[in-house]
Amino acid sequence: MSSLIDGMREDALAAFHAAVAVVQPARLIPAAVSVEGGRVSIRGEPLPEVRGRRVVVALGKAGPTLADAWLELLPDWTDELLVLTPRGVPVSDRVAAAGEVLRGAHPSPDEQGEASCRRLLELAASLCEEDLLVVLLSGGASALLAAPRPGLTLEDIRATTTALLKAGATIHQLNAVRRQLLAAAGGGLGRAAAPAQVVTLVLSDVVGDLIPDIGSGPTVPSPTTAADALAVLGELGVVAEIPHIVVDLLRAKAETTDDVPWAARSRVHILANNRTAVDAAAAALAGRGYQTTVQASFLEGEAREQGERLARLVESSSSPRPAAFVGGGETTVTVRGPGTGGRNHELALAAALELSGRRQVVILAAGTDGIDGLTEAAGAVVDPATVARARVAGIDLAAALDDNDSGTALAATGDAIRTGPTGTNVCDVVIVLTA
Repeated sequence: MSSLIDGMREDALAAFHAAVAVVQPARLIPAAVSVEGGRVSIRGEPLPEVRGRRVVVALGKAGPTLADAWLELLPDWTDELLVLTPRGVPVSDRVAAAGEVLRGAHPSPDEQGEASCRRLLELAASLCEEDLLVVLLSGGASALLAAPRPGLTLEDIRATTTALLKAGATIHQLNAVRRQLLAAAGGGLGRAAAPAQVVTLVLSDVVGDLIPDIGSGPTVPSPTTAADALAVLGELGVVAEIPHIVVDLLRAKAETTDDVPWAARSRVHILANNRTAVDAAAAALAGRGYQTTVQASFLEGEAREQGERLARLVESSSSPRPAAFVGGGETTVTVRGPGTGGRNHELALAAALELSGRRQVVILAAGTDGIDGLTEAAGAVVDPATVARARVAGIDLAAALDDNDSGTALAATGDAIRTGPTGTNVCDVVIVLTA
C-alpha cells in the first residue's frame, strides 16, 4: 500500500470518527435541553409541568448514552428511569444505578425483548393525567419492541421480519408492516401512556426523519394502515413466506383505522440526524485540504449498485487538488447467499471490485452505530489494492459478493472498520477520496 493511499485511508477514518463524535448524546442533550428557573425546555419549548411522576424511558442502540447524558444534565429531575437496549451495548454505572436496564436482541427480536417490551408497556399503562413520560428514542428500537399484538406470537414477528429483510425491504416498507404487528409500535407506547403527557427526543436513524419509521414510531400515530402493509408484502413478493395468521390479521384490519385522540398530548423533537454526521465528516475533510462535495440526496437502493456507481463516479471526476465526496443514508441488501455481511460491507466490496487497478481512490462506508448487519464491524474502507490483498489471502471477492459474504471477505483483507458500539445511531456515512 502506498504512503499516499495510507494517508487517504487515515483521512477517511478520521472523518468518519468526526461524524460519530458530533452525534454523541453527551453533546446533543446539553445542546437541546436547557434549565432556567427550575423549568426544563427542549429547544426553547418548556416541558409540561405536572404534579405527578416524571418518568424517562430510553430506547434503542443509543438508549444508554441518551439516558446517561440526561442524568448528567438533570441529576435530580427523573423519578423513574427505564432503559431498553440491545444486548452487548455498554451501560454506564450512573444509568445502571439510577434505573431499570432491560435487554433484547437486534436485529431479530427474541423472548427477552418481548418480555422487556411488555414491562415497558406496563410502566406506560401505570401513568395518569398528572404524569409526564419523556422518551429518548434512537434507532434499533423496533427489534426491541418485540411484544406482538394480540393473536400473534414472537415467532410470527420473527418470520415476517426475516422474510422482509431477505427481500431487501426498505426501512419504510419494513416499518409499514411492523407498525401493524407490534403492540408498542405505531403509537402503541403513546396510547398505553394516555392520558399522560408524552415528550419524545429523537436521534434519527431514518432518511428524511420520518418519525413513524424511527423505532417504528412508538409515540406517534401510524401514517399507514394494514392495507398498506399488505401492499408491501405483495410488492416484495413475500406473501407466501409470511405466516398465515399475520396475513389474516392484516386482511381483517385492512379497513380499520386507529383511534388517536392521545396524540394531542404527544410532542416530538429531533436531536440530530444523518445530515448532522455527514456535514461533520465533510468539515473534517475540508480541514485536511480536500475540495469537498456533500451529496444533496440520500443514498438509497441496492448497496452493491451504489458501490459500483460511486466507484465509476470517481473516473469522471476531475479536480486540481485532492477531492472528497461525502454522502449518507441507508442502502438495502437483497440476500441471495449464505454469507455474513451488511449493507456497508456490500457497498464497499462492490466498489473495491470496480476500483481494482485504477487511480488512487479510497472509499469508506460505515454505520454510525458501529455495527453493520450481523458483523462485528461498522463497515469497511477500500482502495484499488483491496482486490490484490484478497487474492493473497486466497479470497475471490466477486464470489464473496455473490454469496453476500462481504463481511468475511473484507475482514480478511484488513479493510473492516472496528469501533464497537458507538453509543449513537444516525444511519450510514459514505466517503470517497481521490488524490
